[in-house]
Amino acid sequence: MSMTRILKSRWIHDCGEGAVIWHLAFTPSGTLVGQKRFAEDRQALFFTIDPLSGSVYVAGWVAVDPVQGAVIGEGWFAGIETVHQQLVYIHSWQDASPEHRGIWAFDPVKGEVRWSRPEFVFSANTPGGLLVYRIVFFAGLPERRYALLDPLRGTLVEGGDIAAEEALLLQRGAETEEQRQGVLLPEMDPQSGGGREWMLLEGICVEGLHRTDRDGGWQSSLRIVESGTLLYEDAMESGSSKPLWNNFLVRGGDLYYIRNKRELVCVPLR
Repeated sequence: MSMTRILKSRWIHDCGEGAVIWHLAFTPSGTLVGQKRFAEDRQALFFTIDPLSGSVYVAGWVAVDPVQGAVIGEGWFAGIETVHQQLVYIHSWQDASPEHRGIWAFDPVKGEVRWSRPEFVFSANTPGGLLVYRIVFFAGLPERRYALLDPLRGTLVEGGDIAAEEALLLQRGAETEEQRQGVLLPEMDPQSGGGREWMLLEGICVEGLHRTDRDGGWQSSLRIVESGTLLYEDAMESGSSKPLWNNFLVRGGDLYYIRNKRELVCVPLR
């Protein structure tokens, strides 16, 4: 007699009352890094976790520039840019603009900034280094001057400025963050009208289902199915003003999804 395999969560991380998990990233060294936002307090904090054990390295880190001593982006206008080895790179925003500003290398295990270059703007993560630019003025007009930064030290890679044409080629050849971090994201089922997302992994189907209730709110749920057998099911949120698309991902054989905006759940698929 065959036994039905049932999947269970490995760990659940609760970010706290009022938190909204905003962004997740994975360093090549294996640390999970997330950003949680508290809208009422206009505060953005970073948390870091060992994906295998669920142990928390940092529960709520405020990004502070070690040189200037100021909170990056006033504690709200900050986000995750990219990763390299054991480091995560954080950006702020330019005043009254959607353009990013500055780049800070964050050690997610120790909870500290390794180096800061607030004068540069990140452009791409390339094999030769972090492609960045700064704004200079020529004849009264702004233009971008590109260069490469050593991702571990934050120093300029020898060779001086990079021409705009070369920078464009580097941008086009750079891997996406999903490729760099080994992350798989769901695809929308084109026949579902936005009601179903899914991904198929070695015979296991992970799907997000989105339906409206009688009151017009959205119910978003997660299901894991193998050969027609339901292995796992959970509600991601109910009564939402919109469907929770792109609310789960897979990395390294583990499923991660956000529940009720504030909880991060890890489920091993094997």
